[in-house]
Amino acid sequence: MSLEHLYRAPKEQSSKALFLIHGYGSSAEDLFQFATHLPFDYHIFSFKAPLTLAADQYAWYAIHFDEDQNKFNDLVQARDSLELIKSSIDELRHTHNLTQLALMGFSQGSILSMALALNYPNFFKAVIGLSGYLNKELLIENIPHPSSTRFFISHGKEDAVIPFTWAIESMHFFREQGLDASWHEYPSGHTVSYDNFKDLLHFIEKL
Repeated sequence: MSLEHLYRAPKEQSSKALFLIHGYGSSAEDLFQFATHLPFDYHIFSFKAPLTLAADQYAWYAIHFDEDQNKFNDLVQARDSLELIKSSIDELRHTHNLTQLALMGFSQGSILSMALALNYPNFFKAVIGLSGYLNKELLIENIPHPSSTRFFISHGKEDAVIPFTWAIESMHFFREQGLDASWHEYPSGHTVSYDNFKDLLHFIEKL
């Protein structure tokens, strides 16, 4: 099974690709709106998550709340989605002869992007994690090292969905592991601000 996706071809032959992974309750169209502003030497693929929540609302894994409003992630579904994303990328990279791969994820998509990059070191040139955090429960037991993957981690200081402190803790972990990770914070909520987008564009252009 391969994930459904939207696709923007590069203007000329290229071996570079950027894979977009949307957040909980969103769709492939969400991050694909960025495609017209992203570098034209990249293949752009925007995946649609496999779980349907409502019309045009999808998720990579379920989020449950108990009677006290404590939140729990369905880790089985999350791990299944990790493998589904990886296998879909493998299929596309062979089809399009892609050799330089990058991920960009928002929120739940950012969580999965970070885990994928650590579980498959050196597979991705770069990962852009927007408004997410590293869920260590999604990592394999022994993280292989070293990894040359570059990370762009950004978060809004007023994020009411994923706490700002969670992102800070994730950033500390990346640096403790000796990974190339840059940190970017903004006076915003659970969104990609104009300055955030401008900075991530600069990051992509320098890869």
